This record gives sequence, structure tokens and C-alpha cells, in this order.
Amino acid sequence: MNAVSIGPLAFDVERLAAILGIGAFVALASLLSSRVDSRLGPWSTMTLVLGLIGARAGHVLAHWESFLAEPWRILAFWQGGFSATGTLAGILIAAVPLLRRSSRLMPWAAGSLAAGAVAWFSILALLGSNGAIAAPDTRLATLDGRSIALSERDGRPLVVNLWASWCPPCRREMPMMAEMARRHPQIDFVFANQGEAQERVADYLADAGLAIDTVIADRTSLLSRHYKAPGLPATLFIHPDGTLAASHLGEISRETLSEQIKRIAAPLAEKDI
Repeated sequence: MNAVSIGPLAFDVERLAAILGIGAFVALASLLSSRVDSRLGPWSTMTLVLGLIGARAGHVLAHWESFLAEPWRILAFWQGGFSATGTLAGILIAAVPLLRRSSRLMPWAAGSLAAGAVAWFSILALLGSNGAIAAPDTRLATLDGRSIALSERDGRPLVVNLWASWCPPCRREMPMMAEMARRHPQIDFVFANQGEAQERVADYLADAGLAIDTVIADRTSLLSRHYKAPGLPATLFIHPDGTLAASHLGEISRETLSEQIKRIAAPLAEKDI
């Protein structure tokens, strides 16, 4: 899947690219601040802060109806959700004071931003491909006694959530994902617990008051190995033909989940036209 493991840490590739891009920008700006002009230091800090604020604000504004019901999620940046347009707006705002004070510093500032952009897009280009991984043919038992194989799609898209009861972000996102499963009957949802016994899984769902149609107790973590998921939670979006369309490592936001559902449901909408 679209993720990287570094020692005990696991990163979604897009987040890793963003972290390394920011690191490259800050590192070069700090070097130039000590070698060229000290004003580049405060400018880089302001650019970073306004860029992040703009990125989040742009995403929130684009999905304001969703955030209106749960305004506290505006601060849930760990779920992801950032706007490229908002980032650019924040960077431009931060550039205005520097341009007024000394236009000769703009090439050095632009060089720092370019270094960050190159690092960002290089990581995405090298590591940012899921590949058309086919769903496994192995049949897995559900808690209600059925037997399913993810490869048997029958023309229906699929969302697979890999989770565990000991995983805090898994527990946080599951009520929202269960709700989204009920709201999208045209999409199959499978909640595949990784590494725990059926009894433990059933007890957790009962205690949490979660009513979910299709739950798998994948005791051997077969799906994590098949899709090379380095951590939990992980959400997989699978085309109607059984191939992997996209993946998300870490807690997922309602907005990201909605966007990916629309993507894998698009072929169904085209058939209905």
C-alpha cells in the first residue's frame, strides 16, 4: 500500500513527503539565514505557520457543511485534510513583508521554497504508487458465520478497514466509518480486525455499541500482509474489478473517506447514465 515503515514508525507516503518537504525548506532557509541575511529566519517561520494555517483553512472551507456538524474536527489535523490552494495563499501572504523590506532576498526565499517542493514531489514520485494489487482469493470467516473472499466483487466497489481493538485511532474512527457504511449501501464495507480472536472482537463491538454488518476476525493478519500495511488503522479502497484504487494509513477523516468513496463509485454512476 501507499505507506512507508521507518523503524517503529509508519507513515502514509503523502504525509512523509510533506514532512520531508517542510524539513528541506526549513533546513535551507535556516542555512541561508545564517549565511545570507538573518531576516530569512523569521520569514521562513512565518511562511511555515501561515502555509499550514492556509492549507487547513482551505480544506475546512471546501467541506464546511461537514465541519459545521462537528466544529471540533477543524483542529483534528492528524486526520489529514489540507488544501494546496490554501497553502499557496499562506505562502504568498508571508512573502509580502519580505518583499517590502528587501526585494533582493526574494530569490533566496524562492530557492528555499523550491527545495521543499522538490523534496516533496520527489518522494511522491518515488513512493507514491499503490499499484493495481488484486484482492486475495482466500475466504475469510465473518463474525455472523458467513465466508467471504474480497476478490468476489460482483461489480461492487469495496472499502476495507484494517483495525484492532487496542488501537486508539481505530476506535476513534470506527463509529464514523460504520455510519458511512450505512449511508452508502451501493458500496461494500468490510471491517477486518487484525490479529485478535473472534471472541475478543465480538466483545469489543458489543461493549462499544457498534452495529456493523460485515466484520472479519483476521487472526493471522493475512490482509495486512497481502496489502503490505505497516500499521493500523489502514483503509483500502477497491475497484469493482477487485484491484486496489487507493489506500490511507492512519485515522481517516469523513471528508477523505467521502472523496475516495466517490472515486470508486464513479464506474457505477457511469453505468446508470
